[in-house]
Amino acid sequence: MPKNEENIHFSKIPKDLEKPLDFSLTNEGEYENLELDHYDFSRARVTILEFKDCYFKNCKLNNLKLSKLSLINVKFENCDWANSEIKELYVNNVDFEKCRLTGLISNEGIFKETLYKNCQLNFAQFRFAKLKHIIFDHCPLNEADFYAAQLLKTVFLDCDLAKTEMSKTKNLETDLRTSNIAGMNIGIEDLKGIIVDRAQINDLIWLLKVDIR
Repeated sequence: MPKNEENIHFSKIPKDLEKPLDFSLTNEGEYENLELDHYDFSRARVTILEFKDCYFKNCKLNNLKLSKLSLINVKFENCDWANSEIKELYVNNVDFEKCRLTGLISNEGIFKETLYKNCQLNFAQFRFAKLKHIIFDHCPLNEADFYAAQLLKTVFLDCDLAKTEMSKTKNLETDLRTSNIAGMNIGIEDLKGIIVDRAQINDLIWLLKVDIR
């Protein structure tokens, strides 16, 4: 595990947050300095949202269909984003910890300095997305889809990438050294910019299409 990636958090949440007794989302709502615990937004009829300097804990945001979502300096802890679909997503300085993001569709999203720690990301879609300074820490990403995504200094720490789609990706210091990459779908031309260790070479040897005896 790269030492400089341990215990990193990107969000810096203000200490004095408003804790409303009752709260609901409104379309095109812009929210700042809120702490929300155990709220269920899964049936909210909204399409455009913006959150800044907020802390969500034990909240349900699953199955949302959003046309635009902006997250700036936000922390989500033990929240459910499963099967939500976001057409235009911007994420900057955000932490997801122990969150369920299974089946999340965030194609063409922009992600900067984002942490996913102990999150469920199976079947999540990041097709054509731009990811810069991202950390996936102890996350199952089985059958997740990064097709044609830009991965710039993205680190996968002890993640499961079995059957993860990584073809046509553009990589710069994409670090896979501590993760399971057996069965990951990638082309030999996509390996440029990817970091692996010697033990993982056997998981990529099939790309050479040679008969080793």
